[in-house]
Amino acid sequence: MNAYKEPQSSGIYWPDRQPASLYQPQAVPRWPEPRQRVAIFEGLEKQMAEFDAQHQAVLNDVRKLYVLPADESVRNFLTEHRAIPNILLEAAPQLKACFGGNAVFNLRAPIDEAGSRTLYAVAMWPGKLRDVRDALARFDNDWWMVRAGQTAGYLTFTYELV
Repeated sequence: MNAYKEPQSSGIYWPDRQPASLYQPQAVPRWPEPRQRVAIFEGLEKQMAEFDAQHQAVLNDVRKLYVLPADESVRNFLTEHRAIPNILLEAAPQLKACFGGNAVFNLRAPIDEAGSRTLYAVAMWPGKLRDVRDALARFDNDWWMVRAGQTAGYLTFTYELV
């Protein structure tokens, strides 16, 4: 038996119908027509080919200044890290100034025990240890330390006594 004669409610009035002003249909976003999407990609292949040609030209310039190994390790590294070839080109005159015109510069990209690669620009030095350390210190202080952050630790300049 129900002791209350009136029905109980929470006190909130819920009308049966929402007023028309509260709900307004939203415009549904539409994808562009296929012809419009093609215009976005127009010329993209040409741009990609030009970008690749520019990169190949920079790699050819690097090959003129540095000795690369017979395998593709350095070439692949320079393709993956596209800013480094330009830095190597800028570094070449500075290296020649510090190490002299007779020094030969090799590029190596070995894989370390963790599986990552670092590019080494190695000055092959026929002289004394003290002289090569002084030359590397001059190169570091005069040119490299200001630019080292641009390579994010992927490029190291070092020497090897021959």
